[in-house]
Amino acid sequence: MDLEAGRKRSGFEDIFISYHAEDDVQSTYAGGLFHNNRNYHLSPFKNNDTLVYWSSSRCLPQRNQLAKNILRLLPHHSFGKCLNNVGGLDMALSLYPECTKDPNATPQWWDHLHCAMSHYKFVLAIENTYTESYVTEKLFYALDSGSVPIYFGAPNVMDFVPPHSIIDGTKYKSMEELADYVKTVANDPVAYAEYHAWRRCGVMGNYGFTRAASLDTLPCRLCEAISRRGGRDATAF
Repeated sequence: MDLEAGRKRSGFEDIFISYHAEDDVQSTYAGGLFHNNRNYHLSPFKNNDTLVYWSSSRCLPQRNQLAKNILRLLPHHSFGKCLNNVGGLDMALSLYPECTKDPNATPQWWDHLHCAMSHYKFVLAIENTYTESYVTEKLFYALDSGSVPIYFGAPNVMDFVPPHSIIDGTKYKSMEELADYVKTVANDPVAYAEYHAWRRCGVMGNYGFTRAASLDTLPCRLCEAISRRGGRDATAF
């Protein structure tokens, strides 16, 4: 099993699990197991002054530069170690005290991840690498928090998400054009609401397949694959 980009078989596997549908068993980053205990509070209100949430603590040069290029054009809060502009990793708890999960425990930044995101209209989501079908929790966290992702990553990302739910940053000629579009959407209630229209219908379309192939369902799907390899019909059990 390898869910990281650059999926490679060792040659010794009977069954290979990866993020890609072309492998023996697919496992996506959508679903509940990547989000356990993080959705305890989501804000129904969005910040109209600071539009974009960004958080990254793995400061890869290429990703950092891309983030700088777009964030310099948009009002934002950066909460991670990379490009932090709020004063520390746990500043979200100062800005949004309702994000405190357990007042008796030492706060961990990942505990209030969804809560902090949910206060922003947009979440910048940049993958470590741009690889076909490599769509990670960075995107699904943003969708689950009730924000609109500004996404840079897999070229076939629309195969994994609800219709009209994300802004694919790679489709714009320049960062200036992208930033202008984000500002336009932010200031147009109807245009912004259209990015959330899918939520009224629940899990559907490509997103339904993505959730169905998530880590949540992997044990059963792996058992089915093993059963088929053994020459038996898994649906009979």
